[in-house]
Amino acid sequence: MTEFKHKELEGSLFLNNFKERDQHPDYTGKLVVEGKTYQIACWKNQTKSGSDYFKLKLSDDEPQRRQDSQFYKTVGQSIPSKHLKDYQDKQKILKEALEDQPIISDDEIPF
Repeated sequence: MTEFKHKELEGSLFLNNFKERDQHPDYTGKLVVEGKTYQIACWKNQTKSGSDYFKLKLSDDEPQRRQDSQFYKTVGQSIPSKHLKDYQDKQKILKEALEDQPIISDDEIPF
């Protein structure tokens, strides 16, 4: 079964069966404007004089993503860690210290 797609400048609202608090919308749905799909949240309210009205809120249908977000491949390669330079400096010191040490052969071990 294919997913239903709204036509341009059309949408639909459905009763929100998952509403648990007053802050949750009474109705939810989708709306298409200029080829982009938006989520609709709708609350049924009353004015001070007692007249009914609907409050609507539109939000982007796609998940929010920071523009600078990137996937990390390995530490320090795709996006350098702020601690990478310190780590590399310590690795270099350790490597130099180990290179200066004489290698002990099995024959020199006393047991």
